[in-house]
Amino acid sequence: LATGLLCLSLLGCALAGSRPPTTYDLIAPRSFAGAAKPAQWQLLVNEPTAVSSLDTSRLMVRPKADQISYYKGIAWGDRLPRLVQTRMIETFQNSGAVKAVSASTGQYALATELRAFQIDVSSGPAAAEIDIFAKLINTSTGRVVASKGFSARVAAKSDAPGDAMAALNQAFTEVLQDTTAW
Repeated sequence: LATGLLCLSLLGCALAGSRPPTTYDLIAPRSFAGAAKPAQWQLLVNEPTAVSSLDTSRLMVRPKADQISYYKGIAWGDRLPRLVQTRMIETFQNSGAVKAVSASTGQYALATELRAFQIDVSSGPAAAEIDIFAKLINTSTGRVVASKGFSARVAAKSDAPGDAMAALNQAFTEVLQDTTAW
């Protein structure tokens, strides 16, 4: 009984000492240059595909070109692909680029692939790198009607988490504004 109580008290101490991670979010752009007439069709925004190193809630850092690491004690508010999908939908809604946008139905689907979404420190000062490849697909025929890659690299003030997130949000804004204009 004494051993059991000791184990329970040690477990309580261990749990009390662990802190939840600092959680960050992405911000959807609200301003867009040159408002064009919205497309008169509904857009389905699929959840982006990603390699397992990006299909996570952890914030990636690339210390070397061929090495992956993550910030300790830092997390996204959701899995990165799900978070990107949510902010893409919000961006298209904010832009007015299409008549309607959703995650469930549409005449055209936006299928994207996250190719890079990290802080790169491999070649000098910290920089946010985002690379997203997009395909616009006619949902009734399954035919790809257009495809294009979108990328941005934004220098961070430092590799500290707050500075890294500011740079990632700026790069993400650039990529999303380019995507909605496309």
